[in-house]
Amino acid sequence: MHGFFVYLLLLISESLSIINQNIFEMKRNFLLMAVLGFTALIFLSCKREKEAQDESIKLIIKDALSNERDAYLSEIASSIEYIPLETSDKSLVASLNRPILIDGTFYIIDNKWKDIKRFSRDGKFLGYVGGLGRAKGEFTTANPFNFYVDNEKGYPHIFDNTKLIEYNPKGSFVREFYVPDFKNSNVHIFKMVKFSSYYFIDAHDFSSGKPHLIILDSLGSPLNPMPNFEKPESYAKDNDSDGPIEFMSATPAHIYRFNDLLRIVTPDCDSIISFDNSLIRSVAYVIDYGNSKMTETAGNDRENSISATTTLTTESDNAIFLSLRIGENIKSSEFGEWYRALYNKRSGEFNLLRKRDMRDAIINDIDGGIAFWPINHSPQGELIMPLSAIQFIDAAEKSKSPEMKRVAATLKEDSNPVIVVVKLKK
Repeated sequence: MHGFFVYLLLLISESLSIINQNIFEMKRNFLLMAVLGFTALIFLSCKREKEAQDESIKLIIKDALSNERDAYLSEIASSIEYIPLETSDKSLVASLNRPILIDGTFYIIDNKWKDIKRFSRDGKFLGYVGGLGRAKGEFTTANPFNFYVDNEKGYPHIFDNTKLIEYNPKGSFVREFYVPDFKNSNVHIFKMVKFSSYYFIDAHDFSSGKPHLIILDSLGSPLNPMPNFEKPESYAKDNDSDGPIEFMSATPAHIYRFNDLLRIVTPDCDSIISFDNSLIRSVAYVIDYGNSKMTETAGNDRENSISATTTLTTESDNAIFLSLRIGENIKSSEFGEWYRALYNKRSGEFNLLRKRDMRDAIINDIDGGIAFWPINHSPQGELIMPLSAIQFIDAAEKSKSPEMKRVAATLKEDSNPVIVVVKLKK
């Protein structure tokens, strides 16, 4: 009997030894798998980071300057239209700097009348968006760079001082959304736009001289660390001075919608940043000025430098359009110091446009009409350029376009502007 118990104990001991060995093997295998998995994750992460970096396209200004040429509209477009906006007492447009075409509707933000008009795709007047005033749903100014149409519902918005006003596509008020109170008069909000369910704020701190991008969720809570806006000790000038403090001017970022992405051209126009619907950030384009980067120093430095106008940057599916200021010592021209550059996404070419007839624009070889340079891009793949009635009539007389001449015959000098619409190649 005693021998039986000894045998049983040996059997149990051996079984436990086998079990422990199996557990050890399992733990070792699990640990090995975990290490391999973590290593693979790091590798994939690094690979994705490298791929993201590789996705950034560098636009080298020096390359554009050495590749000056004529650009032709047929390279990027398939057709061109001339759409006169209906002229009536209610629809008169006094100032047209940056029309917007979204979902078949033209939005005209008139700086002089301080209103927002709606026109159909064929130029018929549809009505207004909101109205001027200080009541709920009203705005105190109409700035085309503070107007935006969201990517979810196609609702137009206007940013006015401290609030973003949302309307439906027919121009009726929906709601207002206020920016956070920074409690600092040195902080200026250039604009706020709604993208997906988020709000992007372009703020500038004049105390530090730094621009900031602040992202809020749908309830107004910041999603990125808030800048430390230190409140200055005094806002007043010396006793012997009249008036408020005058701050140096600053350049706002340019924010626009490109397909399903939100694009942000940085204030110094050295990169174009993208955000998708999940707030994943990437750098789409880097603009390389080399040693000719514009600085804040005046004098001869300006004559030897190059800068791009942030707010005049336009992008389509197949091109990027830049407006450049080129110092006189780099490239002199009897027509002035402003030039335009075109980056063709398909060919990879980056060219400075050759100036012709006082214009540096894309030659219209589609119908022989006026040279073209886009002011805005629609999500439906169209580029637009506005012309006053006088400009259009004058251009039609000099052009070879029968369609331009036909439209010009319907206009008077005090007629509403004409919108030139170019349909892009797919």
